[in-house]
Amino acid sequence: MNRLIHYGRVDAIPFYNCSWKPESEWWQNGVQRPWLGYPITVFGIFIELLYIPIIWIIFKTKLIRHTCYKIIVLLAATDMCAITCSCIITGILLIQGAVFCVYPTFIYICGGIALCTWCGACVITLSLFLNRIVSIGFRDYADVIEKPMAYISMVLSLLYMFYISFFTTPVCFDSLIMAWPLDPLSEKEPSEEASNYYRNDSQAWNNWIFVACMVFMFTIYCGLVNKLARGQNSKASRAIFIQCCIICFFNSCTAIFYNVLAFITPSPAILVFGQLCWSINHGCPALIYVTLNDTIRREFKKLIFRISTNKVEEGTSSAAGKRNSIFEYFVKL
Repeated sequence: MNRLIHYGRVDAIPFYNCSWKPESEWWQNGVQRPWLGYPITVFGIFIELLYIPIIWIIFKTKLIRHTCYKIIVLLAATDMCAITCSCIITGILLIQGAVFCVYPTFIYICGGIALCTWCGACVITLSLFLNRIVSIGFRDYADVIEKPMAYISMVLSLLYMFYISFFTTPVCFDSLIMAWPLDPLSEKEPSEEASNYYRNDSQAWNNWIFVACMVFMFTIYCGLVNKLARGQNSKASRAIFIQCCIICFFNSCTAIFYNVLAFITPSPAILVFGQLCWSINHGCPALIYVTLNDTIRREFKKLIFRISTNKVEEGTSSAAGKRNSIFEYFVKL
């Protein structure tokens, strides 16, 4: 974004000038893909609407008092911004068959937002995992460590998003490959100088470090949950394991896909898979909250469907219910 501020307009930025060909001819470079555009647009709108009651429930039920839910709200806000780009805007551009040079300014700005929210979501997700690891692994010291560590990680995440947005190269949409590569494909002849200008080492390092940290934290977290759950609540343990697997899978696939895209153009099936992973990645936390988080699911049913459910399932003793509540406190996501 600093280049846009420096040069004043996108077509004045070196290697982003599309004026050598009329807009009508640029449209011919794209491919209309309504079969992919409509589903991810609808999915994006659905997730945006789903996040609104979720955030409201977190504040209404006072879950926001817990440190991890502060991080969850920040992640939800980041995901909502990301979904606007990864689903709604991307879906509309796919339906139209657009490329960078038909909406250069719009796509350049959206590309900066998309990249910044993706990298931000990566860091915030790691912060959430680290918060849960501390909460479970260092229970005796959690009250002292958890809150300051969470606030520090949230501030650092916001600063990191600001850096990615303003001081790194944005991604640019291309309907031909159904993705947001760094190269806007605006040059008449490709050149090494242009390739170097489009390079974004921060994105590449973000993705590789994120995948490595995600696998490492996933292993530790699941091990701690399994140890804590031993003899208490195997069902809850499985639910947490499923949540971790879903989050880790879509995040890691998206990160690897875009790092590979910087070097080669995969097959159409892989391109579709990569786009779907990016879209689902920012939407799956909302689906997880309303299906696997007991408190949010219960309040969501009451709010949307007017269905009241008891906190302790029928046939469950109060003592078992107490153990479940204690377990949920330590493993909630």
